[in-house]
Amino acid sequence: MSHPDHQASSATEYLVSRKVRISTPDVSGALLRQVESHAPEQLSLRVSGRSDALIVTYDASAHAFSQVLAWLSDAGIKPVDTWWFHLKSSLYDFTDGNVAAQAHARPKGCCNKISKG
Repeated sequence: MSHPDHQASSATEYLVSRKVRISTPDVSGALLRQVESHAPEQLSLRVSGRSDALIVTYDASAHAFSQVLAWLSDAGIKPVDTWWFHLKSSLYDFTDGNVAAQAHARPKGCCNKISKG
């Protein structure tokens, strides 16, 4: 028998937050809500304390960072084009791929025991 809180926590187990500096000035809250409504579930966008950055929260087991960037780009929100951002973006894609692989692996490893699969 599973506990109801356990089911709710498994839905948020793979949520990650990424800070994305953007070159698009004055991104409105309405535009962010529009991107959220067209993207699959578990996507949250908010403007950081600085107006040139977004905090992007999404389910890394289902989506990669490059997909989130594509959704932002389709809405006209462009990230900064620097070598540092390209490096971070590659790292985020790599870790999201690992999270997705681990999330879909069966059976899951437990504690310090290696799974037999």
